[in-house]
Amino acid sequence: MKLAFIDFLDKDDKLLAGILITDSNTKPIEFRTTTDINIDELQKILYGEALKEIFLKERFAVDLAKSTKEKFDILLTREKNILGIRKEVDAPVGYLHKYDPFKALDKYSHKIVNITDRYEPLVLTISKEDKKDLIIFSKKLQEIYKMFNLMEPFNRVKKALEYISSS
Repeated sequence: MKLAFIDFLDKDDKLLAGILITDSNTKPIEFRTTTDINIDELQKILYGEALKEIFLKERFAVDLAKSTKEKFDILLTREKNILGIRKEVDAPVGYLHKYDPFKALDKYSHKIVNITDRYEPLVLTISKEDKKDLIIFSKKLQEIYKMFNLMEPFNRVKKALEYISSS
């Protein structure tokens, strides 16, 4: 199973995005990044808070997912609004986040646990287009989560983006 992890870096009014494709052992297969985009004052005014959170992140996510040479089975993100790009990419999109026992899971979400308690429980939420595959992906991710922290590759992407932006 090939996993794609996408994350973003917002630094000095510039937004960078990166995608890391790994095998089921989270070994890197491919990494791609966007170039930074300077956001001018008029864009900030017209888009307001939605500029980075919705428009740029969604656009970057679609462009990166389509630019990869390696095909992946699922695109994982820490940003819930990225679920909206499912119709534009050729693979299911999953929002992976920390489990909150005080919040009810919706019908598009499933809890993933590490049976050794090495890592905290997570929740996989998928787009409604892929609801029939939720349990299948949850089980596959749970198998990976036995040995590897599924949140850790996001940190690799973030660190790579920080490294690139400081060069």
